[in-house]
Amino acid sequence: MTPLLERELIVVVGKGGVGRSTAAAALGLAACGSSRSVIVCETGAQGSVPAILGRRPPEPGEIVGLGDGLAATAIDPDSALRDWMSAQVGSALSRVLGSSRSFGQFFGAAPGARELVTITKAWELGPGRSWKRGGPTHETVVLDAPATGHGVAMLRAPRTFADLTAAGPIRNQAEKVWDLLSDPARSALVAVTLPSELPVGETLDLAAWVQETLGRDLDAVLVNRCESNGFSGPDLKAIKGAAGTVLPAEAASVAVAASRRAEGQAELIADIEESFKGRVVVLPEFPAGTEERAIAEGIASTLERELD
Repeated sequence: MTPLLERELIVVVGKGGVGRSTAAAALGLAACGSSRSVIVCETGAQGSVPAILGRRPPEPGEIVGLGDGLAATAIDPDSALRDWMSAQVGSALSRVLGSSRSFGQFFGAAPGARELVTITKAWELGPGRSWKRGGPTHETVVLDAPATGHGVAMLRAPRTFADLTAAGPIRNQAEKVWDLLSDPARSALVAVTLPSELPVGETLDLAAWVQETLGRDLDAVLVNRCESNGFSGPDLKAIKGAAGTVLPAEAASVAVAASRRAEGQAELIADIEESFKGRVVVLPEFPAGTEERAIAEGIASTLERELD
């Protein structure tokens, strides 16, 4: 099996607010650690990944270099569709179709069309697949997918279009993307979650969906922002005994609450490990005020060790 960080496509999925973009940036840093050409693709125009690494956000469709073989881009479905049509029917006809109001309305209304174009663009940025002669390609593409519901729609879109579309360029392209997504030797699916009940439940549901729909497992689950300041039973007893004498009562209460949170998080992590066949990587909560780049680099170091 190809090491996860060396696969052609790494799709990062997870509930909103779990640190998915930071994880995508960290995966990009870890993947290019062996002198590989890597690009991190976002599906919105917010430019989170370059901002995390201290660079300006790209314009839609623009590729921004982040140093050491790493780049980032924001995929715009409209411009991606124009690029694809130009490759299929030529630039002149592509411009005519692209400027047609009726065609634009059709594209906007077709269920899953924007998701298909977005993930197809990520596919096109992979090794040797550029639609434009001499266009940029990368050994590994990290796709920061939308939040879980929309992310699932994106993963499903190639199969839907391959099944519903008659033989032709759309079906051929959708089948190529689906082949990549369903091949664990070439692609990886990485879920990001927090050690709390709702995100963990959603992650386990996602793992079941991936198995049922793609016929494969998630490759890894990254459990983000885990507390590591738990105390043993004897430690807690000593802390409680010292409350009001050696320690202020408020400090003892904070320590006990932190330990209980850590214990609850450990139970949820154990639930993931029992239900999930792939690798579970526990990522720490960084101290308040830590710069985003330092967090991404710290996570990248952990991923290089854990995802070999």
